[in-house]
Amino acid sequence: MLVLLDHPVPTSVEPLLKGPHVLHRPTLGARPGALRGRALARHRPDVLLTRSVPAAAETAAWGAAAGEHPLVVVLLDRAAGPGGARGGVARVRRPPARRLPGAGPAGSRLAGAGPAGSRLRVTVCPSAGAAEPAADLYARALATAERRFLAERVGPVLAGHLGAVRPEAASVVLVGAGVVNLLTGLRLLRAGHRVTFYDSGPDPRSGAPWTSFGCSRGGGDARMFTLTEADGYFGSPGGGPLPFAQPVKDKGWGLADLARLGPAERAWTEDNARVPGWLARSFTEDVLGYNLTSDRLWRELRHDAPELFHGVGLREGILRIYSDQDVLEAHAERQRSLTERDFEILSADRISARHPALAAAHRAGAFVGGIEVNGFTVQVHRFLGAVADAAERAGAVFHWGRPVAALVPGEGGAPEGISCRDGETVRADHYVLSPGAYGEALLRGTASAGLIHGMVGVWLTLPDPGRGLRNSLKITRSGHTAADANVTVTQGPDGRSFLTVGSGYGWTGADPDNLDPTQLEALHAAVDDTASSFFPDAFDEARRSGLLERSRRYCVRPWTASSLPVFETTRTAGGGLLLITGGHNTGGFAQAVVTAEAVASALRGESHPMHVDYHPNRLRMFYGQKDARLPE
Repeated sequence: MLVLLDHPVPTSVEPLLKGPHVLHRPTLGARPGALRGRALARHRPDVLLTRSVPAAAETAAWGAAAGEHPLVVVLLDRAAGPGGARGGVARVRRPPARRLPGAGPAGSRLAGAGPAGSRLRVTVCPSAGAAEPAADLYARALATAERRFLAERVGPVLAGHLGAVRPEAASVVLVGAGVVNLLTGLRLLRAGHRVTFYDSGPDPRSGAPWTSFGCSRGGGDARMFTLTEADGYFGSPGGGPLPFAQPVKDKGWGLADLARLGPAERAWTEDNARVPGWLARSFTEDVLGYNLTSDRLWRELRHDAPELFHGVGLREGILRIYSDQDVLEAHAERQRSLTERDFEILSADRISARHPALAAAHRAGAFVGGIEVNGFTVQVHRFLGAVADAAERAGAVFHWGRPVAALVPGEGGAPEGISCRDGETVRADHYVLSPGAYGEALLRGTASAGLIHGMVGVWLTLPDPGRGLRNSLKITRSGHTAADANVTVTQGPDGRSFLTVGSGYGWTGADPDNLDPTQLEALHAAVDDTASSFFPDAFDEARRSGLLERSRRYCVRPWTASSLPVFETTRTAGGGLLLITGGHNTGGFAQAVVTAEAVASALRGESHPMHVDYHPNRLRMFYGQKDARLPE
């Protein structure tokens, strides 16, 4: 993507313009007409970031050079001067209901006349007010430019795919039966589709060893929803790139056998490191916007299908506690921006008084305070069983222990079925693939191939100290190897209470089985340290009883270099859809309900903003990579 910026900017904005994605020509805006028209024709930018809409002659020159692509203009609010703008605070956007380009995209207007003028798309980026720093204004403007470019390039292709879909009930094969696809299948069953699942693991309702399952059933029996799940991961606290290749024992994220990493892993980490700050913030806003939508959809699901939440350890409210005061205050401000309500910062004394289970950690100075936020936790193993039961009652067919090897290409290369490892070829009207971190071979030949790597998180269980932990917790330990931990209050089969602790970042590269035992042990040790620091008595009891060793396990989460999840939409040889969902980083459970809604929309032949925002080629198109093709 190339943005042409045609006017002077304050020095505070100049760092945003570094790199090949912005061409700054500060004198053009003062002399619109032939001079700017020639520059548009010569450089052929994807987006013009300006204070004045191009005249017809400029549009004609630009359009003649640009081919058939739309001419995208982001128009800055005229009151936004070089020193700033007019008052207000930018907030995380809620994903709007958008129409695809060609049908009058929301947030834009058409301008101009004639063949080139009819292709002109003008989006206004208003100032947020005089209190907004100029750098923030231009970061928003560049983010708007990237989003409009993405929508104009992806939208027509998606419209072609969706326009051919017959919205009546159809047969749908879902590959992968983790929490995302299970909820997706249930949503499709309620829309009248005929649903069949294929999963390489055993039935999650069985007592099979945890090592035989994928991420949803193989990790600890706990999942959490808050508004900041699936957050962006773009830099270390010191400002450098994330330490993917630095071993866990050295406070890095590298859990793989480094000798088994290759060019694909190097390219993946380079993609993560080179995302500019303004784009990283934009990506994160998109993801958090879907968490806001998920919040509503989870509430609706609990109202419409209460049976899914009976006996699954549902617990309301999350207490977030922090080891660093500055981080605590920054997170409180972030929560305010998401929910538009104030958050009281609780002192460590108040927290300890309300949650006596944390008294020992308080005395040891393990945390400085916290905030109580909206959210909930469930015991995900039980929840998976409840959803699978509901799906079977609604007519779903499950094929457990049936790995799918590859897509079967049809005429012209478009997929026409899936091939199981036992040699059977399965065909349906539509396919939904959600293989977690285990889909490298299955996704070969798709735009999602190579995007999803593995990230290990580890788990342990402690006996509940029984001294009043009223909420499940999020613990943030700045600078610690296990910097972010979830502590979920759970219940065993005999009714006894436990604390399930999950934490850690251990990158495996493209192969989720590429685990260095030494680094895995270092990750377990880091989580042990968190558990012993916050619940010393319970940790000692778990160690003496053998519960600590018995409960240790890990899961491999699907991660992307962009921190954006994946939603791929393409046509099959039979005129149906192949949909790929995943790469949710730490937010698969949190966004499962909105992902299900996006799949259901696609199978109705309707657009959903996630189809564009999570397009697998979004980052590649921004960098203008030659392999950033769009499925035909």
